[in-house]
Amino acid sequence: MKKQSAAGLFFSMFLRAAVVILGIAIVSFGIVILMKVIKHDNRQIAPATTVGENVLTEAGGRDEQIYETTGETTQAPVVDENAEPAYHKNILVLNSTNIQGLAGRWCERLNTAGYVNTFASDYSTAQETTRVISKTEGVGTELVEFFNGASYEVGDVTEGTSTSTTNYDIIIIIGTSDNDQ
Repeated sequence: MKKQSAAGLFFSMFLRAAVVILGIAIVSFGIVILMKVIKHDNRQIAPATTVGENVLTEAGGRDEQIYETTGETTQAPVVDENAEPAYHKNILVLNSTNIQGLAGRWCERLNTAGYVNTFASDYSTAQETTRVISKTEGVGTELVEFFNGASYEVGDVTEGTSTSTTNYDIIIIIGTSDNDQ
């Protein structure tokens, strides 16, 4: 048996230790990545059930929303139960108020509720009430419930914004009635 020098023995042991540590690191990273992939696939999106702090909903056979700030009672928006939810649709939120960052804050609120593709921009003409505009009938009707007295329309927005609306399925124009976000 051939004797190794002290330096040769040291480098041999150093190389073996480096290979073992590298192997452990690769296995650890693989496990972490696998766990993230599994966790992402099991993620379930909960339906949006947000009620603003100034809105009370009465039970008792009638769907009404009572706005404490005005004392006004209005009929809740009619939501098509068969409509396709807008969770994975491209949604453009336009700020028609003079409050900077309002559209971005509404995007964050919608993201928290499970709407994953929201984008913010500005709208040049001030609106009193919020408008939810969908390119497809019935898509996004549930979004009306997020806002105070919002309307739902089918159509497109071609003016009032410098952002092209071509790639968006739903456009929300935030009015001054929803500037409390």
